[in-house]
Amino acid sequence: MSEKEHKQELITLMDDIMSEIDLKPLHPKNKLLLYSRYLLSKLSWHFTVTTLSRTWVTENMDSVVNKYVRKWLEIPISGTLSNVYLTSNKFGLNIYPPSIKFAQCQTVARNALKTSPNHSIKDLWKITFESKNIQYDVYTSTKEVLKTFTSGQEDKLQNHLILQGSFFSNVIKFSLSKLNGIWSKSQSNLPKNIYNFTIRYINNSLPTRKNLTKWGILLLLLKP
Repeated sequence: MSEKEHKQELITLMDDIMSEIDLKPLHPKNKLLLYSRYLLSKLSWHFTVTTLSRTWVTENMDSVVNKYVRKWLEIPISGTLSNVYLTSNKFGLNIYPPSIKFAQCQTVARNALKTSPNHSIKDLWKITFESKNIQYDVYTSTKEVLKTFTSGQEDKLQNHLILQGSFFSNVIKFSLSKLNGIWSKSQSNLPKNIYNFTIRYINNSLPTRKNLTKWGILLLLLKP
């Protein structure tokens, strides 16, 4: 199979499954569960044997998944998904985009070459230790890939998104560890509208045109 054909097969597989999930009359948490448990597992084999780049996966697959996640959780295009991609003990949903699954699969494949008792296979790892493979060889496990990703999302929330960062930092700082432990379980039992609201709490502080109008600030900013 050529690279072009493999790309098309991946896009078709993802579009078909995401469209099917989208049409099901399910609670958003269950749609996200199907995405995380079913679609990502379907992509694992492709991501392990492929020669595609992570950049291509990010641009062509993450964007599609993000569109559906926004739709299911009712998050506007102006809202960040960084809080969604955090772990449950940081008030996230324990999900991640296809590019992270891709990095995990490539890490597994590279580690298998590196640690193989067969010298010929280990030599193959040495020969290919360059170019795009370098980014996967720095990881020792799939957990490390995920930890790096979630740390990046947390850093973005706290240090790059000023309004949400202030809110998020205080939530993390003053929340009780006991609350962190039961938050995810309690949240999953909420009806759809309230469940989605708990996801949008950080995004509600975004200075969008809609929010500025609601707060009565827009006209002040537009005055000369």
